[in-house]
Amino acid sequence: MKYLKLLSALFIASLAFVACSDDDKDGSVRWERKSLFLSYGESVTVGIGGENISSYSIYSVPKGWEKPVIDKQTMTVTVVAPEAPADTVAVSGDIKLNGITHGAESVYANLFVSLDTPEVDFTAQPANSYLATKGGTLYRFNGRMKGDGSALQTESVSVIWQTSAGLIKYLQLEQDGSVSFFLPNNSEDETKMREGNAVIAAYDAAGEIIWSWHIWATDYDVEAEALDYGDYTVMSRALGQLENATEDKTSILASYGLYYQWGRKDPFAGPSLYNASKGVTATLYDGDTNVVVISPVEATAETGNYAYTNAHPMHFITVKDKNAAWNQSITTEVKGWENTQQKSVNDPCPYGWRVAPAEAFEGLTISDDLTAEDASTKYAEQYGWTLKKNEVESFYFAGGRRVYADALIQNIFDESLTRNAATEAQPWVGYNWTADGKVFAFWFNKQAPAESSLRNDLKFSTANGMMVRCVKE
Repeated sequence: MKYLKLLSALFIASLAFVACSDDDKDGSVRWERKSLFLSYGESVTVGIGGENISSYSIYSVPKGWEKPVIDKQTMTVTVVAPEAPADTVAVSGDIKLNGITHGAESVYANLFVSLDTPEVDFTAQPANSYLATKGGTLYRFNGRMKGDGSALQTESVSVIWQTSAGLIKYLQLEQDGSVSFFLPNNSEDETKMREGNAVIAAYDAAGEIIWSWHIWATDYDVEAEALDYGDYTVMSRALGQLENATEDKTSILASYGLYYQWGRKDPFAGPSLYNASKGVTATLYDGDTNVVVISPVEATAETGNYAYTNAHPMHFITVKDKNAAWNQSITTEVKGWENTQQKSVNDPCPYGWRVAPAEAFEGLTISDDLTAEDASTKYAEQYGWTLKKNEVESFYFAGGRRVYADALIQNIFDESLTRNAATEAQPWVGYNWTADGKVFAFWFNKQAPAESSLRNDLKFSTANGMMVRCVKE
């Protein structure tokens, strides 16, 4: 009898378990938007939804905000911003949506709200990269337009890589086709912006990448610091540089720009260590803070073309022959940067700028004293030269290249520059692609500093990843 009672108890317990299974407990709630940037007194209606939810409620709101009411018939929430600034009102925070699953479990989703947030609108400025120079700011650009203004059928967007987790926040494709994102300030110092680089991808209805844009987030006044060489106005930094200084290891690492295979709009990030004799990429994150990596892919008829690279912006196309091109098939419809007078569809520069032609660097000379007694040690950690043209001086950072064969970053003086092979790895060398397909290079010869020099006509495989400087259109 005791045995039967035990079986009955176990049977009843099993029924209770089935009645409240994991399927009943599991559920989720969501807002149709990730964020709202409002003016004082503004109201916006936002949709909500969920899976396996029996009831919804608003769990919490920022200080001083009125608790919104859920319209259960339309499954919407109308958020009303406070009427005026006050010490009792939080300028930003989360409205938390609570859902109760059929298994009586609570699940939550947050809607970020912010008041009177500064905005920068790039929607009338088609480009493949955007320079964001202020933190705590909402940015917008046209998500249905390529860099040359041609149309895109964008259905969604996401961050495919960024140099720090959370650099790009609250990314959204708006109903009007614009892309909006919030660039936060530095969490350790709210008076400074958070700096870094990121790439945002556009997807079609099938979920395939159809385009991408580079976001260059740094406190850099490109117009004020531009170099007036008379015939050309040149950026004082390469694309993606966060600094242009080499006082210490931190500033050297921040001064590495981004690397581009010739003719591509897609940037590849810098190294994880400042002395990148054979460096690997700095850690990258997607929009969900997952670590992502660059993939070397060998050039073939299938991969060596712009249709493939535009759909795979994290694929670095490799070749085995140091003289081979990554782009195995060039069509008259889609080209790289050949036209040095007009911006191409794949130009990686911000609006109003284009890839510099080789001519822009003609006449530059090294201002540093190559004959100094301590030159071999003095310039070893300088990672670049101060170059001069028409009495205009500026520091040019030397970031090496991503090698055509394996995509790894190499920053050493090597035999590619002279007929005599280097007898040992010596830091450092600067490589810069030009629109003509030539390479502007400058290097430090540690064994014979006076032989350090620069050239503007080097030939390299287009599969090498090199830095890019832009000139004003």
